[in-house]
Amino acid sequence: MVSALPKYEPNKIILHQVMAPVVATSSASSWYVLNYIGGSSHETAQKAVDRFNTKAQKDLEIFAPTYVIKDDSDGEIRFKTVRLTFHYVFVRGAFQDIKELCGQPNGFSFLLSRGSAERYATVDDRAMANFQNIARAYKNCLPYFSLEDIDLEEGDLVEVVKGDFPGLVGTYIPTPRSKSGNIVLNIYNNVGTIAFNVKASDIRILEFSRKSTRANDQLDAFLPHLLSALRYYYRGEPLPASLAAKLSVFVGRMGVAKLPSRKLDARLQMLLYASNQIIGNAAEANRAYTKYEQIKDSITNVWTQAAHTLITSVLNNDKSLLAQTYRELHQIENPSKLQQFTICEYGYYMLSLP
Repeated sequence: MVSALPKYEPNKIILHQVMAPVVATSSASSWYVLNYIGGSSHETAQKAVDRFNTKAQKDLEIFAPTYVIKDDSDGEIRFKTVRLTFHYVFVRGAFQDIKELCGQPNGFSFLLSRGSAERYATVDDRAMANFQNIARAYKNCLPYFSLEDIDLEEGDLVEVVKGDFPGLVGTYIPTPRSKSGNIVLNIYNNVGTIAFNVKASDIRILEFSRKSTRANDQLDAFLPHLLSALRYYYRGEPLPASLAAKLSVFVGRMGVAKLPSRKLDARLQMLLYASNQIIGNAAEANRAYTKYEQIKDSITNVWTQAAHTLITSVLNNDKSLLAQTYRELHQIENPSKLQQFTICEYGYYMLSLP
């Protein structure tokens, strides 16, 4: 089932995170996935663990979040809170303590693991920390869906670098006509959860979807901003705040991106080189240019090569190379609007470069 929270509808999603098996020992504490059928709400499970801790002098920790569903009956819509993960809860502790808890008539029992070499199902600390981070932000009332009920489509793998969820890694689903999106992650065994409305400026892209054209589109959309900034840089003028922000966000988001082809990666490295050079980050500029030099032969499109020549010629004050390429571009018939824009940029520097 899919959570019917107002205003939020998960798009088509595929998840990249994989739960790493945890080797349980008698003394090491782990998050165990337990069945719980002793009560109708997460408070009952919490009270059962609290009673066990008091009686047995243990310190087990329980995480039993909830989510909201929409109940539409008799023409009236109500939202009610129900338990997440059906009859599953997560309890952290040493194996012998968890075994003692499950051995009592309180509704708890181990969930057998069918996906790893370990006998009992566990969740690693990193995934659980991400899960709890989202739970805190939503006050323990989580949007929830079953992954089986969603048509899957690959999205970008991202990491949140600031905001409410720093360190969270998951699949980014952009919201149409918005500067934010949702980050989806797999918690355990076909159970997913979402962090809603994460700003695009708060994430960095780790890997673009191989089924998406968004990487190419984002590079195309950024190029005019970069060329505008290049004019300010050439004139020795400070960038307007909005333009400086665009360059800073671009290098922050794209600096570690893994693109699905050498051509795209070469384009990205050139844009990273120029952007970092313009905003004064020499080390990152050199790093990007070094990588660009290694893969630039993959660029075969004349207009892409021309854009790169324009950028490097201006940054290096090389008017001879600029003039040679400018003459070659004028011999190409029927340029598109974007190509005409590139020619105009060449013309601007032909008139002003010494």
